[in-house]
Amino acid sequence: MRIFLREHVKHTKDRWAGQPFILEDFQWEKMILPVYGTLRRDGKRRYRRALFGLSRWNGKDEICGALNLNHLANEPIFGGEQYAIATTLGQAGILRDTVKQMANMDPFLKAVLDIHKGVIECPETGAIFRSMPHDADTAQGFHPTLAVLDEAHVYRDRKMLMAMQSGMIGREEPLLIIITTAGAERKGFWWDIRKEWEGDDEAYVYWAGATDKEEPSDPETWMRANPASWITEQMLRDAYNSMPLPDFSRYHLNLAPKTGQNHFFDADRWDACAALPKIDPGLPCVVGVDASLRRDHTVVILDQLDADGIHNVMCFPFTAEEDGSIMSAIDQDEVGQLLRELCNSYKVVRLPCDQAYFVKTMTELISEGLPVEGFAQANQPMARACQRLFDAVAEGRVRHGGDERLREYVLNVVVKETMYGPRFNKPSPESKIDGAVALAMAVDIAEVNAEESGPLAWIG
Repeated sequence: MRIFLREHVKHTKDRWAGQPFILEDFQWEKMILPVYGTLRRDGKRRYRRALFGLSRWNGKDEICGALNLNHLANEPIFGGEQYAIATTLGQAGILRDTVKQMANMDPFLKAVLDIHKGVIECPETGAIFRSMPHDADTAQGFHPTLAVLDEAHVYRDRKMLMAMQSGMIGREEPLLIIITTAGAERKGFWWDIRKEWEGDDEAYVYWAGATDKEEPSDPETWMRANPASWITEQMLRDAYNSMPLPDFSRYHLNLAPKTGQNHFFDADRWDACAALPKIDPGLPCVVGVDASLRRDHTVVILDQLDADGIHNVMCFPFTAEEDGSIMSAIDQDEVGQLLRELCNSYKVVRLPCDQAYFVKTMTELISEGLPVEGFAQANQPMARACQRLFDAVAEGRVRHGGDERLREYVLNVVVKETMYGPRFNKPSPESKIDGAVALAMAVDIAEVNAEESGPLAWIG
């Protein structure tokens, strides 16, 4: 296979596009050779199932395409069926296009394969290759000789795996390969399969990633978890400085966080921003409000973004009083009065609020001319706001004065993955994160204003 890939398969992406597919040492020694070179006494492959765990940017899509081309042209099976199973319909198209581009780049492959829009076929054997999303309902009718399941951490159940495995029963020497990055939690399909196959003599597992015993902030850990030669320490340092630790560990160390350890903010980074805020009453401010009625807190955050890009913040929490077993409602009139006082004392130019429990007070303040606006709590705006706050803290661009109440809110926050990026979430129903939400809203709006107005206009 190594010679076939070097002579007939080329890379399709980035600066490697058009270059021969030369297997990295880890790809050959830890992935290809054990699966294809470990044989039984009868000369057949020992392993019919394999799991490869790789961090992002370690070549998962390209090795998936290369394996399919090898089986299609170099391991001909009459009537063979090969499938690349992707996370979504769009990703299935990307995998299919990768294989098509690889085939079109080589005169030999282009001559021996018929490359159609939705399928690649070897006319001499009738073998075919297709790519599809992992939730395809028609998979029960397939009889794979090779199935490569990509990014199994998103699989909700075993239906596709079972469909592929049951369809392989009558094949002489089938092979099922899962290629994935770690999931957001240590549970679910990917986690169960990893644990089961690690203890199965008929399955092969290669998991390239950090361990719980290694320090996630250590560059040596980073490099050990990323065996590809093109991954540099600087690339990983940039990722480490721009992502919450649970996301960095998952995507770039291939290590899912333990339950209760997926906190958004690191305490040391937050505490490094404990300088006293410097707020000039004559310069513009943003006030963010995360409101609630019962159980949770309502928190008001005043944020002034200065000429150096530093957020100077003050925190004003409101808590409901507990009367026996009953939690009283938060007095929203008191919250409204504070907002009036802040607007009178400072140059408040925007006042974003989570309007879910604050409509009455917001309406009153708007009628009085205060710059109140709703801030949607949907995933897209909140993921953006949470990322802006994370970046500001990671870069040391926050002064919070060591406020213990705000510290508790911020360090309570855990990561919730969304299609738009990570956002804040509670680790438990009892946990309080309202101050962190209000702060993220204020920081986001302050930076949006600075970007739209320009720094000189923003600071007056």
